[in-house]
Amino acid sequence: MEFSVAYAPTNDGFRFYDKVSKQDVNSTVHEYYVKHHAASGSAQEWLHRIQNNQISFTATGKPAAADSVLKAGDRLTYFRLPWAEPEAPSSITLLYEDEHVLAIAKPAGLQVLPKASFCQRTVLGLLQAYQQQVRRTRYPGSQQAVPVHRLGRGTSGVLLCSCTVAARRKLCRDFSASTELGVLSSRHRNARVESESLFQQGTASGSSGGGKMISDCTAAPQRPLGKTYRALVAGIVEQDKGEVDVAIGPVSYPGLSSGLFAASPSGKPARSLFRVLHRHAASSLVEVTILTGRPHQIRIHMAALGHPLVGDPLYGPGGMPLDAVVSASGLGAYGDAANAMPGDCGYHLHSMDLRFHHPATGAEMRLTAPVPAALQTPHQAAACSAAELLQSSA
Repeated sequence: MEFSVAYAPTNDGFRFYDKVSKQDVNSTVHEYYVKHHAASGSAQEWLHRIQNNQISFTATGKPAAADSVLKAGDRLTYFRLPWAEPEAPSSITLLYEDEHVLAIAKPAGLQVLPKASFCQRTVLGLLQAYQQQVRRTRYPGSQQAVPVHRLGRGTSGVLLCSCTVAARRKLCRDFSASTELGVLSSRHRNARVESESLFQQGTASGSSGGGKMISDCTAAPQRPLGKTYRALVAGIVEQDKGEVDVAIGPVSYPGLSSGLFAASPSGKPARSLFRVLHRHAASSLVEVTILTGRPHQIRIHMAALGHPLVGDPLYGPGGMPLDAVVSASGLGAYGDAANAMPGDCGYHLHSMDLRFHHPATGAEMRLTAPVPAALQTPHQAAACSAAELLQSSA
């Protein structure tokens, strides 16, 4: 089932909330916003917003003055005035729905949650409209569906949502546990490889003590869910299959106060398995299963392998941001940002398959989203063409 809406020319504006920490005690309101939200405006722009009564104290609703002195625990509200959002897909396809969960096929170009230039033209905005127009009648008393994980704005495919607090808690635990178990299984593998190496060294030297095989008979627990993607990467991947375990963490990047996730020795463990489905003249079609859930993991890992995603405006070989990259015109999600940003599109990545346990029944579930034409194997493309031809002649 497809659900679509007609977007209004402008949105309704958006309220952003902040809580003042001890580190900002005795700062003025103007100093606070210039320090913490420099990416959203210059000092002059923030002064104009304050003078326009767009920033207030949340508890009282009283407009804040630029020289108002802050105390620890103060809460501030910034109201961004209505604006015209960039073009974005206005429809989603429902893959599964019941009282507890809802799953959709997200189109590329649609952001999941409000951020930067997008507020209502998001998956969350479409789910809110679906709740009002369809779901509350189909499931009386049902709650708003909320995504329990994210896909990049340029990524298409299966996106899972929870419809109850209990379902959300269970699914969030499962996503977290899957990442932890992905790291654990990597440690199991490394320990096994090390013990086999020691055994071989001891055998080669003829040492009876050094040749004892060290074995951990405890198998890593089964992961509660799994995600498989398809990606089109640059160059010819020579290995038929392999693994990437480059750590991922934030690195300094202009325009992002909290940094950009990229390959980083000090980052968190990350693990991806890939296999080549087809080799084109200058690119490769790969299937990737992620065993951990780090931000932009596939984009970073394939770039670290030396094969960044075709059209990726952000990540280059090594899994680091490209130098002096300018955001592609019309594709940016961050307004006038001079550099490419995580929400910029242009690459081909699709969440094809999601396996999980139903949060209420425990039943094993498997959801798939149709593969876009650019990510189909030649055999799949030929089959689709034949089916279309048959349908048109019927």
